[in-house]
Amino acid sequence: MFDFNSSARARLIALALMGVVCCGTYSVSASAQTPAASTVTVGKFTKKTLGTVTEINSGDVACYISLKDEQGKAFEELADFAICEKPKAYLGKRVSLTYQLDKVMADECQGNPSCKKTKAVALVTSLAVVDAKGTASTPVAAAASSKAQSSFCTPMETVVFACRTGAKMVSVCASKGATRDKGYLQYRFGKPDSTEALELTWPEGEVVANKAATGENVPFVGGGGSWLRFKKGGYGYVVYSGIGKWGPKGETREKQGVVVERDGKVVANLKCARAPDGELGPEWFDKFAVKPKANEDFAFPD
Repeated sequence: MFDFNSSARARLIALALMGVVCCGTYSVSASAQTPAASTVTVGKFTKKTLGTVTEINSGDVACYISLKDEQGKAFEELADFAICEKPKAYLGKRVSLTYQLDKVMADECQGNPSCKKTKAVALVTSLAVVDAKGTASTPVAAAASSKAQSSFCTPMETVVFACRTGAKMVSVCASKGATRDKGYLQYRFGKPDSTEALELTWPEGEVVANKAATGENVPFVGGGGSWLRFKKGGYGYVVYSGIGKWGPKGETREKQGVVVERDGKVVANLKCARAPDGELGPEWFDKFAVKPKANEDFAFPD
């Protein structure tokens, strides 16, 4: 059995818009509806997608599952806590496993809740009982609840900005305890409530906020707004949220969404379905020392 400490789970994610950008790997999963595949690659991990459950226990960090593969060899996996809620549904049964790349507290933390070190793991997000013919039943998934996923940030991260844009979702996530000199900030975009791989994460690795992005809080007549730009090569990705007298007759209107720029020109503008969640605002920019570069600005789109 694994010996991890603390509690954490969630989806890591990424960003790409309408086919204008590509390339990014943060979460790769195996479909529970295609149990014929024996292994799947999840980040740097190679995981088995079929096994017979021998034991399920709830631990500090995750639900721990013991299984035997098709050749009878024992293996163990970390799983979402929701799976531990129904152990009798899986014990002794052959199942198909779906994974997601997540972060948990690092081993060297030894259960200390103030420790901010993490490690990436391939977390089982759903199990589906498979019959003798290899047909999978409807999986019990971590995301299979009445509450829709609200961001791609993990419980060990802070939501700076998050909203749904139609069938996709954008999130800006910061490490808990981050400051202007430590921690990281990442921009993520993909399909929520899904086992599909997230489309892009930027920047890669752990980059402090004022090096990961530029932006500012700006005043408007009747309100104000904030924008945050991430640059990757010739592309720019700008999350924005503001309120001002933008109506045709000067009425107060809100604007929020994510803009994709190519060589400085707007190529896509995806509007948030509702007001975004997060901490983006004057205090956030001051805390993390995030500023625009010389002559850099952003025009809030209509």
